[in-house]
Amino acid sequence: MQQNYTIPTLPDVQADLDMNGGFLSFWTYWQPDPAALDPEMPGSKLSMITYLPVAPEADCLCGSGKSYGRCCQTLPYRRPVCPDPDLQGYGLLSPQSATFRAVDGAAMRERLMDDVRLYCTEDTPDRVFWTLWGEPALESEYGIICFGDIELRHRRTLVVSAMSAPRMAVLLDLLAEADDLELPGPTVEHDPIQVFDKRTRERRELPPQRAGERKPPGWRRKRA
Repeated sequence: MQQNYTIPTLPDVQADLDMNGGFLSFWTYWQPDPAALDPEMPGSKLSMITYLPVAPEADCLCGSGKSYGRCCQTLPYRRPVCPDPDLQGYGLLSPQSATFRAVDGAAMRERLMDDVRLYCTEDTPDRVFWTLWGEPALESEYGIICFGDIELRHRRTLVVSAMSAPRMAVLLDLLAEADDLELPGPTVEHDPIQVFDKRTRERRELPPQRAGERKPPGWRRKRA
């Protein structure tokens, strides 16, 4: 089953939701695919939005270091967040991808296949796809939580996709461990960010962040 990275589409907001009293949290889960050859192995994705109430005096979940009442609560729109890979915090929903070209696909495939933090959902000559589960994988009643994807296209192009900056940093640190493979600097793309207008409760889009940025903040190769 092929998996593709797409911009998350937020569902319509509930009529009784307090638009100015908390955050919406975006989650992605991998579930077993009943139609697969091995129906017990994860093969389909589930996306879900949950509501997180936040008191005005509490730390804002966006990571600014300010209180919620002095930060995101004052905005005219609500920006969703998604959980960090360690589940100790959240990052603002900011869909983005980093593309590495002219990579050693055979060596990269071997390295990523051996990484216990990743799970391969597709392995063909033209496309290999991994999802970041963590170590150990974090299971819930909805499936195993997914924190980002890595795709190897035609054994030459590596595409890393994440829904937030903290998730992207974890994925790039993972790749930086493969220092001997000499990965080039990636090209980064940011997708439009969907938000809810607090007054009208309608969905709207914010422009992509750092459009056209050539190298993500923090990208580095780890040296011994």
